[in-house]
Amino acid sequence: MTREYDVTVEGRLHRVVISDEKEALLAAKAAGKASVSLWSREGAGETFLTRHAVESLDDATGEYLEKVVRRELGLPWEIAETRRLRIREFRAEDSLRVIWEPDDGEDDRVFWCRDHLEEYIRWQYGLWGYGLWALWDRRQDCLVGKAGVTVLQWESGEKTAEGLELGYHIFTPFRRKGYAREACEGILMWCKNNGYGHVYAKTDASNEASVRLLKSLGFRLIDQRCSGSGRWHCLYGADC
Repeated sequence: MTREYDVTVEGRLHRVVISDEKEALLAAKAAGKASVSLWSREGAGETFLTRHAVESLDDATGEYLEKVVRRELGLPWEIAETRRLRIREFRAEDSLRVIWEPDDGEDDRVFWCRDHLEEYIRWQYGLWGYGLWALWDRRQDCLVGKAGVTVLQWESGEKTAEGLELGYHIFTPFRRKGYAREACEGILMWCKNNGYGHVYAKTDASNEASVRLLKSLGFRLIDQRCSGSGRWHCLYGADC
């Protein structure tokens, strides 16, 4: 069975092919069309010819098909808009706009190295549907930081926590302007709208600004642990 759908993204019309037929999917690829495999339990062991798959045509909603087109074309998914910010997925060219800072770690390097950012976009967004997103100030027309949600990793003695972790980083020239709170509020609303009822956040106990922000957003202290260097790391949680 093969079905074709027209999807409009950023003012342009695109054709998406959904099929369980190998020939149809190969033809769609050759024609430069976005394509989706129609998956069946009987063919569960088969190798997909596409990056995207659905079990039923009912799963191919307008929102899903728009994401398929955006993934194929490398167009960022829009997450939220706040008073000043456009929160969206990163583009590869954003690597030129990310501000390098002295305390950047290996994880931060992903965002100012184009090759690494392209891989992040392909795998993080493509597989998980979320990650750290670009914070774009619409008025100043510039990138002011990054924020989003990732998979939480927390173990403290016998206590472990699982779920989504809220994280943010505002570039130094744009701090103390309320961007962090604005971004976090927009992301927490995204979490609520997408069925994530609880979100965590980690911070160092000595980071008073971060602690104040989390408490003002409704987060409460859940656990804390001491590192080998004597620093206390705190885990906060909040219901969306």
